Amino acid sequence: MIPITDYAMDTLCEKLGILRDELTYLGGGREDSDGTVFTYDDGDKKKVLKILAIPAAEAEKIHNLDVRIQYAHYLGENGIRLAHPLVNRNGTLYETVLDHKHWFTAYTMDFYNGESPASSELTDRLIYNWGKLTGKSHAVTKSFPLHADTGSFHYKSEIDFFMDWCKEPEIKKAWADMKQYLHNQSTDLDSFGFIHNDNHQRNILAVGDGLTLIDFDCAGLQFFMQDITTPAQGLMFDVTGGMWSECKDPDNLKHFFDTFISGYESENHLKDSWYQEIGTFLNYRRMLLFTCMQDWLQRKPDLKKEAMKNILNPKPFCL
Repeated sequence: MIPITDYAMDTLCEKLGILRDELTYLGGGREDSDGTVFTYDDGDKKKVLKILAIPAAEAEKIHNLDVRIQYAHYLGENGIRLAHPLVNRNGTLYETVLDHKHWFTAYTMDFYNGESPASSELTDRLIYNWGKLTGKSHAVTKSFPLHADTGSFHYKSEIDFFMDWCKEPEIKKAWADMKQYLHNQSTDLDSFGFIHNDNHQRNILAVGDGLTLIDFDCAGLQFFMQDITTPAQGLMFDVTGGMWSECKDPDNLKHFFDTFISGYESENHLKDSWYQEIGTFLNYRRMLLFTCMQDWLQRKPDLKKEAMKNILNPKPFCL
């Protein structure tokens, strides 16, 4: 994690009209964080300031951030409940400053109460509402003005990134096979578009049965099914199995998807054939997490062996 310099902090606060002394640390700033988040009072409203650092030599990442900020703002302005970047006093969605070979970028959002639910807290009503929120966001994204062939955001670029990063030859081949399989799938506006792309429990805030979607830093051009299967990630780690090892409670997992999809279909419709691909996209998520955690798994050979077995020989999953 690149620390925020005093010059960058002071300059960004001045541009945004925020008093630095009134900022309260909220989260981030760790080695595994993408940025640092603060809260502050703006009149009678509590707001959030997020600051990220991008190497000056990687200017394309500023463009990527710009598109993702525009996307989150677009959803928020079209009725999706999420923590989205706000237009600041300068009429822009974010501000930047260059210092010590890094672009420091800052944007503000409304503050939302709530906590990310544990797997044991996923009631049917909450799961249904999560599906409903996801479906509504997909209905809105169909009109987001971005061409589906935008390279750096496309799922093929994401697969290439993970394939290059992956050190395990058999998983590399699984990535190549996945890319070829998805290449043959339809990318029409009813099933493919700009989506959140990291729709797991830590990226939702719950207050009772109400939900707010957060963190759009992985948003990209993907199959809608990614946002439908990723929500089961926590359940498959903590309750049902199926992520690193064979699923030991398929009825529970099936009930989750039945409930989530029921909420999703209340706002946006996917062809039934896509729901037959849940197993494919669950395996995509296994491969992604395996690649991200490969160094950690290297120190746990038994778990790594089980994870690879589940990726290379996945059990069929049907609703």
